[in-house]
Amino acid sequence: MTKQEKELLEDEFMKTLKMGLQVANVQADMLEADMNELDKKMTKLDDDLDEANK
Repeated sequence: MTKQEKELLEDEFMKTLKMGLQVANVQADMLEADMNELDKKMTKLDDDLDEANK
């Protein structure tokens, strides 16, 4: 493998790695948003149950 081929392979690997990290970051953001929404719903459910038990 020539030095140029090796550098090209390393560049492609780094591009792929960065894309993978970006995808993982987007998925983490989506999961966080879902968890925040679930937390809001659980809080409302808890409040509703407390109100019903009065």
